[in-house]
Amino acid sequence: YGDHRDLHSFPTRRLPICGINSLWHTSHRRHLSTQLGTSHPMVEESEGTGSSQRVSHAHLPSDVRRQWYAAALSADLPKAELGKVGEKALFPLAVSILGDPVVLWRDGFGKACCLADKCPHRSAPLSMGKVNGDTGAIECIYHGWQLDGGSGKVTHIPALISGKAIPSNAASRAYPVCEQNNVVYVWMGPEKDATTEAFCDLPPQDIDDDGMPLLGKAGYVCQYMCVDLPIDHSLMIENLLDPAHIPFAHEGTIGKRAMAAPLEMKLTKTTRGIRGSVKEGYSLGFEAPCNVLHTPPKPGKMDMWQYVNCTPTAPGQMRMVYRAYRNFGTFLDKIPPLRRLLTRVSQKIVFQDYNLLIGQQQRLREKALAWNCAIQVDSLPLVYRNYWKRTFGKTGQDGPWWRGWDG
Repeated sequence: YGDHRDLHSFPTRRLPICGINSLWHTSHRRHLSTQLGTSHPMVEESEGTGSSQRVSHAHLPSDVRRQWYAAALSADLPKAELGKVGEKALFPLAVSILGDPVVLWRDGFGKACCLADKCPHRSAPLSMGKVNGDTGAIECIYHGWQLDGGSGKVTHIPALISGKAIPSNAASRAYPVCEQNNVVYVWMGPEKDATTEAFCDLPPQDIDDDGMPLLGKAGYVCQYMCVDLPIDHSLMIENLLDPAHIPFAHEGTIGKRAMAAPLEMKLTKTTRGIRGSVKEGYSLGFEAPCNVLHTPPKPGKMDMWQYVNCTPTAPGQMRMVYRAYRNFGTFLDKIPPLRRLLTRVSQKIVFQDYNLLIGQQQRLREKALAWNCAIQVDSLPLVYRNYWKRTFGKTGQDGPWWRGWDG
């Protein structure tokens, strides 16, 4: 994977059926969720299919609302710049997380801000407005109302008569935000006590097996990517936890048919998730609620740690936020033509997964099963699928998905 800035083929703003527009897809997305959670009975019986060990997902959180989600790369957030107002001002960044439409930007001090993407005046999308360079507030496109990024409260109304107070309910929901690993994370828990809950358990750092932070590690460079995909996040996670697909789905890039071989997946429970290993020194891991880790394929020689946040923007939609830390080919980052070449190769890898997953998703919409049968190497993605069923797979009132502004 490579630099997100050259992925022109993918949209960088919210996809058409995310956010508000996803409501008219309610019956369609319920059907997709039903099929995603459906497997042949023989598949459901065992979490460690074909393996003597059984590793459960029971220790993972059921409440996937009270979690941090990767919303964007830190470098992508527009920052308020003094003197830039009106047409010269920057647009904020629109994102959906679990269906919730949110808007992000940086205030005048560089602090990341996140509000519900709805003006408290007439419900216009705040993401259509601008980041006021003089105040650092977000300014609604409709009537110029300005909202503070920290509190969500309206701080300025151009049409308000002098001496009149700003209405007490003139505010948009403010979401807790933090930055880790050069990624902006948003806390999606209930609004009440959100700040207290959120900062008790911050997103983990990207670390190596020795527990050392990878960001800034001597001898390493990091490639970043952020892209929206019209694929359910669960399908992408299963794909990333499946080493057996690489020789075939990625032939011509990172895979060769000759690499195909019998694989035994050994599972290990971790604090935040589950790891699977098919050979010594190389593992794939899932961390709740929607994160994937790949450890180096050749430890000590060509180290490449890959962290992938598969943020669910809506059922059938996702945002991939990717980091790859490597200690080889570091010179490529300093030579623009070679860096672009690496990026093109990385794009091709993404498209290879995209093409097969969009086809798989179509079959699920046609009432095919998510799992028909499984073999021993499928144990890790199968455990993940069973975790998904008791969390993201719920579409009713007890499910995590956004149900509209009225709740």
